[in-house]
Amino acid sequence: MKIFDYGDNQIGSREVSTTVSSIMIGIGILTLPSLLAKHIQASDGWVSILAAGLIAGACGLVVCRLLRRFQGGTFHSFTARITTRPIAMLISAIYGVYFLLYVAFEVRSIARISRMYLLENTPTAFIAIAFLLVVVYGVSGTTAAVIRLNTMFLPIVLLISVVVLLFGIQLTNVDNLKPFMTTRPFELVSGTKDATFALLGFEVLLFYAPLLKPAVRTEKAMLIGIAIPVVLCLLTYLYSIAIFTQAATAQILFPTVEIAKEVRLPGQFFERLESIFFTVWIMTIFNTSCMAMEASVSCLQAIASKLDKRWCLLILCPVAYFLNMLPETMMQYKMLGSVISTIGYGTAAAIPIILLAVARLRGGGSVG
Repeated sequence: MKIFDYGDNQIGSREVSTTVSSIMIGIGILTLPSLLAKHIQASDGWVSILAAGLIAGACGLVVCRLLRRFQGGTFHSFTARITTRPIAMLISAIYGVYFLLYVAFEVRSIARISRMYLLENTPTAFIAIAFLLVVVYGVSGTTAAVIRLNTMFLPIVLLISVVVLLFGIQLTNVDNLKPFMTTRPFELVSGTKDATFALLGFEVLLFYAPLLKPAVRTEKAMLIGIAIPVVLCLLTYLYSIAIFTQAATAQILFPTVEIAKEVRLPGQFFERLESIFFTVWIMTIFNTSCMAMEASVSCLQAIASKLDKRWCLLILCPVAYFLNMLPETMMQYKMLGSVISTIGYGTAAAIPIILLAVARLRGGGSVG
């Protein structure tokens, strides 16, 4: 297969925003309303979503500060400059494992939902391997190609989401959102933890540092990229509660898809809008998986520098498939998600904050 080289491999503010939004809009938004409804009363989950959005925004700004401080360098190179080479390799290994688990979870989730709503008689394993092979094919090209896919697919996903929400207004019952602010603070904190998992992934921008244009305003682009998924999470959560009630939403595995099932377009133009909605949603999950796999490949190359990209994919693809097939029950599936979210708090918040703090103390980097 011949790889096509783009004339311009650099990315600007628009590409940063679409990249951040694309990796954050994934499986988490489909399941978040159900997770929040399990332990938050009425519609108080909006507080947790906004709190999670503020946390993601703050951590995103830390990532941007790192990128500005070591402009033009790769994540692995400036991590080695801040710490030491062995520690940098350990950090690369952590990110590599995290993003590989991220890919496995996305693949398993898409296989599960596809069987529930689209391919009822197709084994989950077949759906998973087919989707994973398409992801590997996408990643085998250039990084710029993946970023341009984000720019192309994200507007389509947002358009379909807006259509579903607009025509879903007639199904809502505002009384289902009441009473307001009756949830205990501890439960809101627990909901913030769940919402934060749905907003992880923005740290992938660390691996696109060499592609950033010198004049790009990463902070503004990052905040816009995070704001889009936060608004989408907020709307889908409120719609789920207003349509199904809090008690019913807690029992639905994928409330966002169920909203699409309930929506009817005028004139019955589409009888199964959820099929179109989910098919389009596969686009952004494909982008999410491609970026996560790309980051995992980058980490493996940092550890084993002699391996080229295709050899890394040949190694990581079977591992990702094995990991995605490990959960045999719903409890194990949720446990995998919990493990990823726990590691994600470190990769998105703890490690970037520590690296930036150490860099400032040592005075390294190009920006003070």
